[in-house]
Parts: sequence; structure tokens; C-alpha cells
Amino acid sequence: MAVEIDWSYEAQTTFDKNIFFLQSEWTDREVIKFIDQTNQALKRIEQYPESYPKGNRRNKYRKARLNKYIVLFYRYYKTKGRVVLLTFWNVKQDPAKLKY
Repeated sequence: MAVEIDWSYEAQTTFDKNIFFLQSEWTDREVIKFIDQTNQALKRIEQYPESYPKGNRRNKYRKARLNKYIVLFYRYYKTKGRVVLLTFWNVKQDPAKLKY
């Protein structure tokens, strides 16, 4: 069962910020690794959207841990067969700022 994946504005922005950070502070290898981790998670979400655990605050959001520092939050609309990516959250940020 493949679902449609949509990127929210916030998801695109936070993804780009993570890429920019990796490019400025690390090597191209880490950038490629992060993109590969994201693509693997998206493929899994596309095929099995309920495979990742539900978020801590609200049960309507799910979280996919991409690596040690980044968690992808998304929402699965079962009746529409659609997933909306919400944000790429760096776990070193203040957790009080997390909306999901």
C-alpha cells in the first residue's frame, strides 16, 4: 500500500536548514548520508506509514528517527491514503519549542 507523501513548508525549511548546517560544519559525506537516511525513511513511510511510533505529545503524529540527532515528524491520514511531513527536528533544540 503506497501512500502519497506531501512536504509541508516547515518540513522543507527544516530539511534545508539541516543540509545547510551539514554543508557548513561537516563534509559532503555527511550530507549524502543524511539524504540517504531521509530517502530510506520516506520509502518505508510510503509503504508502511504506521510502522514508526506515535509521538509523545499527541497520538496523531508519528516520528521517524533518521539518525542520532534528527527526528522526522509526520502525520498519516489513513482515509486519504496520504502522509504530510511536518518537520525535521534536531533533538539538541529546546523540546518546549516542539509543536508535535
